[in-house]
Amino acid sequence: MRDASTLLVNMAESKKFSYELMSAAQQSKKREVERMIKSTGISQIPSVSYTPDGLSLHFESDKEENMKCCDLTLKLRWM
Repeated sequence: MRDASTLLVNMAESKKFSYELMSAAQQSKKREVERMIKSTGISQIPSVSYTPDGLSLHFESDKEENMKCCDLTLKLRWM
């Protein structure tokens, strides 16, 4: 879940990054969105989906021994 926190800090601290991420998502540029998310330094890239209202990022814990620990879904609304 540290990755989700790192991503949110990057978005909060850089208006430019957030705007460019939103813009790429609105244009359905999935590879660009994933590249930008990875550029924040996180180790696990979340699954990404878009809606007309926003961006949804789904983080899953590493799957050790076929056990799933936890999930986190962030839903970010366009402003």
